[in-house]
Amino acid sequence: MAYTLRNPKSRARGSENLSARVYNQIKNLILCNEVLPGQKLHHQELSERLGVSRTPVREALTRLVQEGYVSFLPNRGFTCKEIRLQEAEELYDLREALEAFAVEKAIENLTDDGLDDFVNKVDRYGEDVQKRFTKERLVYDQDIHLGIARLSGNATLTKTLAQIFERIILKRRTDGLYDPARGMTAHQEHLRLFEAMKQRDVQQAVTIIRSHIRAGKDNVLADLKQRQEMRELQSSETVN
Repeated sequence: MAYTLRNPKSRARGSENLSARVYNQIKNLILCNEVLPGQKLHHQELSERLGVSRTPVREALTRLVQEGYVSFLPNRGFTCKEIRLQEAEELYDLREALEAFAVEKAIENLTDDGLDDFVNKVDRYGEDVQKRFTKERLVYDQDIHLGIARLSGNATLTKTLAQIFERIILKRRTDGLYDPARGMTAHQEHLRLFEAMKQRDVQQAVTIIRSHIRAGKDNVLADLKQRQEMRELQSSETVN
């Protein structure tokens, strides 16, 4: 009986697909708060959990290191990265510049269907603000802002903004220190933005979106500063 050799390209593609799947699964664990920023990532534990060998896990973690979501230290291994003050400040500043442009272009292209989709996303966020703060709410907020970017018709802007949101969501902790009043205030800002867009008031919409992003930035920075102070206090207590 003749046996045909497997195509090496097929094997390579299969390996790449497995590595990509494991990469996405690990990112989803972070998104679902099953792996928290600051938590160590163990090869063996992840390979058992995902039902794969350690090789695709190592490849996925290496890719996450390159993208800035995971850190690696010799003899200490991999750790899920938490967003830091400077990075958060830079990401929110970039968001403000991109979204001010996006909302202006979105109003130029606005249709009734676009408005309906926008208000549905806002309502979904509003329903969540009564609950405990989770990454799910960050995803709802992302959907609102990416929806505006898509209405702008600029695919490059939308892709860049999506990458910014991914960094904020995956590297942001949602335990403990978040100001619960911010969710309701943010919802009111979304509603005001909807009204400005509905009226095709570009100047007002840009003003609202800039103020909204700056308020979100201030809230995140206050959270991160408080966490940093707590870490420094714990470190000093350990030394003493």
